[in-house]
Amino acid sequence: MRIQLPFIILITLISMSAMQSVDPENPELNNSVLMFYLASLIFLPLYAGATIAYLESVVSNAPISTTAALKIGLQRWGSLFITKLLGAFAIAIGLLLFFIPGVFVLIRLGFAEYHSIIERSAPADALKNSWQDTSDYFWPLLNGLAFLFVVLLGGNLLIETLLQAMGIDSLIIRALFDIVFGFLNCLYTIYGFRLYCVMREKQSG
Repeated sequence: MRIQLPFIILITLISMSAMQSVDPENPELNNSVLMFYLASLIFLPLYAGATIAYLESVVSNAPISTTAALKIGLQRWGSLFITKLLGAFAIAIGLLLFFIPGVFVLIRLGFAEYHSIIERSAPADALKNSWQDTSDYFWPLLNGLAFLFVVLLGGNLLIETLLQAMGIDSLIIRALFDIVFGFLNCLYTIYGFRLYCVMREKQSG
């Protein structure tokens, strides 16, 4: 929580500023919106990498500090950024091919970020190793991640509907919920990491 929360709060504040600065009658990109996208691109690989490094240290019975986790995230930022970028490009192509191929690629690349941070693999190797390692874990990954997606998206939409029904249109309240759901998104990383550990234990055994 100490790793992700500061970044999630910062990104949410930037997002609020961006949304306030957008003219509904002329919704073109402005500096605030560009700042939001830039912040997301910069901070996501950093705190995702730090989170994975921390999870690995806990599993190894040698928990590291938040500072040490962030240091690892910073050291591996470039490699993880390129890994995610290449993965996103492959997924986008798959989604354009009638959607299902994109979901298939998304799941098969589900271990790439763990290879990038834990095994310190180069981007191409992280993607290749993920493709190989997820062959036996496709359905557990798909089912678990789909379940989390439905629960989190459903919860978000339910709260949005309730706020509208009660006539609440406070940016502060919406920002608080954005922070909560932004933090809950780390469940995707935790679930994927758990399956990655199962795969690794099976291979080493």
